[in-house]
Amino acid sequence: MQYSPKLKKAAEEIKAILTKYDIAGVVLLHTPGHSEYLLRLDPSYSCANMNEKTGEVRLKATEALHGKKKRDQMLEDTTNMIVCLSDVTAMQAMNLIELRKLLETKFEIITQDNGHTTHDTQNN
Repeated sequence: MQYSPKLKKAAEEIKAILTKYDIAGVVLLHTPGHSEYLLRLDPSYSCANMNEKTGEVRLKATEALHGKKKRDQMLEDTTNMIVCLSDVTAMQAMNLIELRKLLETKFEIITQDNGHTTHDTQNN
């Protein structure tokens, strides 16, 4: 099995919470040997939409579709969302990278490629 059913289930519950509260989020979960992540960029205030299969993100906010005032607000809110999520995610990633470097000075770290599976992979 190339994924953790426990992490898949937890990620689905977190997705439901993000949807319930209409919020964006970056989530990374771990259990020994496995990790699971999700990125939600499409709450109602956002004009971003991510294709889960390809990872491609598209922005769609047009004056014809939304009106000028709503379009401008969606673009502002989407930009704020991307800046906040990327800044905090980068900060956390840098902290983890520094911790990994410290561990590498104390221990021999052997990594293995567990492969990458999509969020809908069911290979058990």
